[in-house]
Amino acid sequence: MLVTFFGLAVFFIFVAARSNTPGMTLLYSKLSTIDATEIAAKLDNTHIPYKLSADGTQVMVPQKDVGKARILLAEDGLPSEGSVGYEIFDQKQAFGTTRFVENIDAQRALEGALARTINSIDDVRSSRIQLVLPQHELFSNNETPASASVFLNLRNTASITPEQIHAIQHLIAAAVPRLKAENVAIIDQDGNLLAQGEGSNSDDYSADSNASLTEKYDMHMARQIEDMVGRIVGYGNVRANVTAEMDFDQISSNSESYDPNGQVVRSTQSDTSSNIDNSSSQNANGAVSVSTNLPGLPNNGAANGKSALPASKNDTDHEITNYDISKTVQTTRHATGTIKKLSVAVLVDGKYVPDTSVTKPKNAPADWQPPKKYVPLSKTAISQITELVKSAVGYNADRGDIVQVVNMQFAQEATPLPPKNTSEFMGFQKSDLLSMAETLALSIVAVLVILLVLRPLALHMIESAPRIGASAGAADEMTGLLPAGAVPPQLAAPGGPAADDLENMIDMSQVEGKVKASSVQKISELVQNHPAETVSVIRSWMSQEN
Repeated sequence: MLVTFFGLAVFFIFVAARSNTPGMTLLYSKLSTIDATEIAAKLDNTHIPYKLSADGTQVMVPQKDVGKARILLAEDGLPSEGSVGYEIFDQKQAFGTTRFVENIDAQRALEGALARTINSIDDVRSSRIQLVLPQHELFSNNETPASASVFLNLRNTASITPEQIHAIQHLIAAAVPRLKAENVAIIDQDGNLLAQGEGSNSDDYSADSNASLTEKYDMHMARQIEDMVGRIVGYGNVRANVTAEMDFDQISSNSESYDPNGQVVRSTQSDTSSNIDNSSSQNANGAVSVSTNLPGLPNNGAANGKSALPASKNDTDHEITNYDISKTVQTTRHATGTIKKLSVAVLVDGKYVPDTSVTKPKNAPADWQPPKKYVPLSKTAISQITELVKSAVGYNADRGDIVQVVNMQFAQEATPLPPKNTSEFMGFQKSDLLSMAETLALSIVAVLVILLVLRPLALHMIESAPRIGASAGAADEMTGLLPAGAVPPQLAAPGGPAADDLENMIDMSQVEGKVKASSVQKISELVQNHPAETVSVIRSWMSQEN
């Protein structure tokens, strides 16, 4: 009985300790050594109990802390997506591995090594790289260039700069044979194209870029207006919408201007010529000879007795002067994304002041406050806000900009009801219900053990004690029935001489009297303790007699 009781006590203590120990659930598995170390350090800092497997690839935490632990680890980018690098070749290769499998393993190793290098950038949480490496074909002069696509998972509130994007492109191009930097396409976790690869439609990309720039400009200006006006009317009491018409056309213009007052002599050329006409100097008879036309013989005609006319002479002077005139050549290229027109709409709420016209109810609590009423803003305040908005957005009337500020009461949003927790039943969480069920089951087991094991043992012990006492009393009565000075005989074998002597020494009349008295006393105790059973027995006797 003592051993049974001790075993039951140990069992209940073990069950109680087991129920109070939180159940450990698998958090992450197949972790690298670096990830497991960082996860353990993070859990230590946040005071979350955990358990590492023997090989350090699995982390277990209590069931109630699984969600919290995953959120905290996700903030730090843990665990990083396990990429396989060149350690893939550390594994023993099966005999007869094909060349295709070897090429795939080499490509996976290269992709994993590059991803790890890019993950070391501060603004990058994780990355994935996919390489397209065409196989070189024999007897072919056409070589297909390699290409790559990169997916970047940036950290919260982190923005990667264009310089970093170009650095990633050149890093991958330098590590992969026959890969050019312009053939590396990069996108982020929001699907934004950070770098386009060769062969993409640049026109579509430009259109998307222009639309994205316009949207960003509108959102930026709207936030600035809401922040500025919110300091006047209160945050949440102003809404702004900005619509900008932007010109993304690239225009180049060339102009040349001349200054007539800036003349400079470049060169001068002079030319003088003389012309002598001798057609009028002829003989009288009209004959023309050499002697009559020889120069220096004016008297030739006279000598011959004939008159002659003098010859005519023409002189011509030519002068050419070249000038350089000052000239200005101007090439103008208009920047893209210029503002053509702005349309700004600002909606502001009024003020809410206590309504003094409402009297306090008699049964109102001590902290009762009068309801608030809406008071619109004054025209002066609206005009001042309008001027502030115009200055903030760079209002230009010549462009046809429109700025309108309207004061209207905002709709009061009803307080949303808390979402119904499907994990609750009658106001209790599932975990609480499981704990209650476990406690109830242990209680039922304890009651059954007490009723079916301990109670029968205790009754057996209580019933055994009177029997032992009755046996001792019967021995004393037996001794009292013997004559004075007689020694009680020793027990002997049944039917032996000692039994005959004992019968001769016992006074049978005294024995019968004492047995009768003892029987009557027992019957009276039975009647007192079990009256219903006694009545039923008597009734059965009466029915048998009848």
